[in-house]
Amino acid sequence: MDIPPSTHLQSLHHIADQCPYDFANMHLMANHHGFIGSGADLSTSTLLHAYRCGVFPWFDDDEPICWWSPKERCVMSPDDFTPKKSLMRTAKKQSWHITTNLAFAQVIEACSQPRAYADSTWIHQSMKTAYQELHQLGVAVSVEVWENTPQSSALIGGLYGVNIGAIFCGESMFHRQTDASKIAFWGLMTFAKQQGITLIDCQLENPHLMSLGANIMPRQHFLSQLTSLVQQPVAGLGGQILSITTKQLSQKY
Repeated sequence: MDIPPSTHLQSLHHIADQCPYDFANMHLMANHHGFIGSGADLSTSTLLHAYRCGVFPWFDDDEPICWWSPKERCVMSPDDFTPKKSLMRTAKKQSWHITTNLAFAQVIEACSQPRAYADSTWIHQSMKTAYQELHQLGVAVSVEVWENTPQSSALIGGLYGVNIGAIFCGESMFHRQTDASKIAFWGLMTFAKQQGITLIDCQLENPHLMSLGANIMPRQHFLSQLTSLVQQPVAGLGGQILSITTKQLSQKY
């Protein structure tokens, strides 16, 4: 029997309430880069409490756990997303499938691989283990892009993040074919809109996200919205298996 969204959300906040660390006002300690301090742990209760307070972990494998609350937040509303014409052309000519939560372990592993511009990434084993636990709880979510039939064809792109209430906090994305991560982002926007999520937190600004139409929101404005968003019992993406093809995506525009 499916658990009502309100019951599931209450359960998440109950777990978050068990966190022994107080993230509620840590943004007041942030330096101009958004760094607020190091320490604590990556337990489920700690991560849930941190995210509902607008704080997230980001650190290298040889560093202590570092926590961040950027002065300016990179965000997007699913209602405001419009794919560029070049991305629409890609969607129309491909037979890709976009799904949720069919291959979380594969997606986070792909996101953890070194990129062309760096020898390593911040998604090391302790992070992968922590977010796998959040995924099992129905909080961490993956979006997959398959070359053809889901789970029977190559995984060519995707992203993962954390969904609490009506906000989705994106963590990382990857691609193995041109535009596959952009298609994953488009799929996320479509699924989020269907499931009642009203804000996508992209955390830190980068050219790739800005090219997709992300905007900048001051920290205080973001935190004031976050307080309400994490309390809204929407259907959400956690634990949901959703599917759409690229051609179906393009038909909506």
